[in-house]
Amino acid sequence: MRILLFDLDGVLLEPRGYHRALRETTTLVGQWLGYRRVTLTREDIELFESVDVTSEWDSAAICAALLLRDAWTISPDLMLATAPPSPDQPTHDLPAPDFQAFFRSEQMAPERGTLPTLLAERSLLSDGYDYSDSQIAALRGMLRGARQIHGSLTHRLFQEMVLGSQVFQDTYGMKPYLPSRDSLLADDRPMLPAAARERLLNWLRRTDHHAAVFTNRPSEGPQDAIGAPEAELGLAAAELEHLPLVGRGGLAWLSEQRGLAPDRLLKPSAAHALAALRRATGEPLEAALRAAAALTLDEHGDSGWRAFAGAEIFVFEDSVKGLHSLRAAKVRLESLGVACRPILVGVAKSLHKRQGLEAAGAQMFSDIEQAMTQSGALA
Repeated sequence: MRILLFDLDGVLLEPRGYHRALRETTTLVGQWLGYRRVTLTREDIELFESVDVTSEWDSAAICAALLLRDAWTISPDLMLATAPPSPDQPTHDLPAPDFQAFFRSEQMAPERGTLPTLLAERSLLSDGYDYSDSQIAALRGMLRGARQIHGSLTHRLFQEMVLGSQVFQDTYGMKPYLPSRDSLLADDRPMLPAAARERLLNWLRRTDHHAAVFTNRPSEGPQDAIGAPEAELGLAAAELEHLPLVGRGGLAWLSEQRGLAPDRLLKPSAAHALAALRRATGEPLEAALRAAAALTLDEHGDSGWRAFAGAEIFVFEDSVKGLHSLRAAKVRLESLGVACRPILVGVAKSLHKRQGLEAAGAQMFSDIEQAMTQSGALA
C-alpha cells in the first residue's frame, strides 16, 4: 500500500487570501495605533512560517502586540479595543517594528507543544521594558486570545476578511464590521498544474493507492460541529475537492469530545496524521478521528490499523509540523507491531523554509509537481 498525505497551504494551494488578510489586518491595526503605514512583505511572512508560526491567527496577534509595545514609547496609556473598531490615534512618525528580527530571535525558537503566542509573550515580558500592570494584561490578553473569535481584535478582523461578510455572519452569527466584501479565499491559486493533477487522479485509481489532505486550516467537523469551511474552500480552489480531508474542525471536535484544548490534536500531534491515514483509505471522518484518538491518547488500536503494515507513506509539507505528525504516528503504529515506511518530502522555494525542512530530515523540492515526480511517490 502507498499513501500520499498532503498539506494544503503552500503545497497544493498558494494561500494568497490568507497572506493578504494578514497584511491587511496588520496594516489596519497599525493605522488605529497611529502608524503612517505598516506593510508586511512576502519575505516577512515566509520568515514567520519558517520558524513554525504557520497560523495567521498567531502571527497577526504577535505583530499587533509588537506594534502596541512600540507605540507605548510615546503614548503609554494607549490600548486597542478587543473588537472592531478601535479608536484612531494621532498619527506619529514611529517606524514599524522589525518583525523579522523578533520572529528570528532565540526566544521564538519553536518548542514542541508550545504555542508561538506563548513564546512571544515570554519574549516580550522579558525584554527589559518596564511594563505597567495594565500593559502586561493587554499583551497577555491579545496573545492568549489570538485563536478566539470573541475578545480578539486581530482574529475577528482576519476571519471577516478571509470569509467575506456573508459567510462570516453565517458562520459566527456576528454582524460584520468591515464594509460588505467578498472572501479573500478567492485569491487562492492551485499549485499543481492540470496535467500533474490528472496524473495524480489516475494514479489514485490503481489498487492500494490512496491520498488525503491534512491541514490546520479551519474546516467543517463531523455531526453538527460548527467550523468555518476554509479548508473545504481551499481544496476546491486547488481543484482536488474529491480528496479526503482532515482539518482543524474535525480535530477541534475530537478535542472537545476528549476534554482537551481545541488545538491539542492538530499537527504536530500523531492524531492528525493517523486520522488522515484512515480517511485516505475510505473511512468516514468521525470514525477516523475516534480511531486516531484511541491510539494516540489511550494507546488502544483496533484491527483497522493492521492494513497499514508495510505501507509506504509520503508526506508533502512546507513546514515541519506535518513531518513531526507522521513520525509520531509511525511510533504509535509500531507500538501495535505495525511497521510502515514514512517518506518526508519538503516543498518550498524560500531559503528559510528549506533550511527548516532539511533540518527535519525532508528531501527538498521547489514545487509539488517536481516533488511528486522526483520523490518516486507516483511510481
